[in-house]
Amino acid sequence: MNKFNKIALAGAISSLVTFQSALANDELVIWEDNGASYGIEMAARDFARENGVKISIQEQDGVQQANKVKEAISQGQKTPDIFLVVSDQVPSLANEGIISPVGFMDMDASKYAEISTKPFKVNGKYYGAPRSIETLFVYYNKDLLEYPFETINQYAQFNQKMMSQGKYGLIGKLDQLYIAYGTLSGYGAYIFKQNADGTYNTNDIGLNNQGAVDAVKMLGDYSKLYLPKDVLTPDGWGAVDTYFCEGKAAAVINGPWALGNYAKSGVNYGLAPLPKLANGNSMRPFYGSKGYAIAGNSKNHALAEKFVQFLNQPKYALIRYAAIAELPPIKAVLEDPLITNDDFANAIAIQVQSADAMPAVPELGKVWGPMGDALSDVINNGKDPKQACDEAVAKMK
Repeated sequence: MNKFNKIALAGAISSLVTFQSALANDELVIWEDNGASYGIEMAARDFARENGVKISIQEQDGVQQANKVKEAISQGQKTPDIFLVVSDQVPSLANEGIISPVGFMDMDASKYAEISTKPFKVNGKYYGAPRSIETLFVYYNKDLLEYPFETINQYAQFNQKMMSQGKYGLIGKLDQLYIAYGTLSGYGAYIFKQNADGTYNTNDIGLNNQGAVDAVKMLGDYSKLYLPKDVLTPDGWGAVDTYFCEGKAAAVINGPWALGNYAKSGVNYGLAPLPKLANGNSMRPFYGSKGYAIAGNSKNHALAEKFVQFLNQPKYALIRYAAIAELPPIKAVLEDPLITNDDFANAIAIQVQSADAMPAVPELGKVWGPMGDALSDVINNGKDPKQACDEAVAKMK
């Protein structure tokens, strides 16, 4: 991990990078995530030279790229040929024609971990090629906690010890559904009931069943006892990072996106799976995929497909991982010693085995707000968990 972090921190972040062959006739415009363009520069340079094309790499927030493309299309503006999509965005984007099928994935899907390709398949066609997988896990400060605990009850006891010293034990943004979902799922809650064929029954919402109520009560009790009050505010995401980076929290629940800040902070940190719950079950957080998609209005679709396939060769995927620390779900990469001997990659791979796919349906967008409000009302205002869950589900429906 240290080797990868040093490479990542040494990379020069650029907002626009262009590679052009002397014989370039065609141009591809690629949107990468903020701070991640240097992860694909070598592949872009090699592809431009080998194919006589010009490639421009521009940086945009990876979560917002799909919305920006939709807006550009609606206003008749130019869009990138290739951009990033988050797995739960795929069905609606495919159905609206914002993204187009990626033909080579019919042949190449077996080269990827299956959990990463499923979200990109809509009506029998693949609408993207997986770029990375991510989930939640525990970052812990080895100077405050020599070994991570296996259970939430152990962390609770440790929390009391740390708070007596003016610090905190295990913290996280537990008033947000994305972070809290692992606890909910571990108690038997679910967002939408999954059918035998892998589709979802969006009329069957499991966020107010008994498991959900028990989980929300547990989250409320834990948060009131062991979380700093500023973590439970709209600015709490940054507060979590600050407590960890300043050595005021021994452990935090977070995802791969926090790695860069934590590495730069100088904290002597390690990574571990999420702890088991009081009922003996594992927390089951979401896992998600980011992928490269091709704009439905791209005039260079065949060339764009060729570039995405080229970009996801194991050689270039390993370079990308070394640069930006986002794990490519490519089997040959996952089996490479550089990955199997890397504790950051292992933390993701282990936790993904106890994780739930984020439902890739448009209705998911109606869930975040009401459930976040329910969690906040229970944690901050003492609302009855059953009432809060029932009202949240009613709003969703």
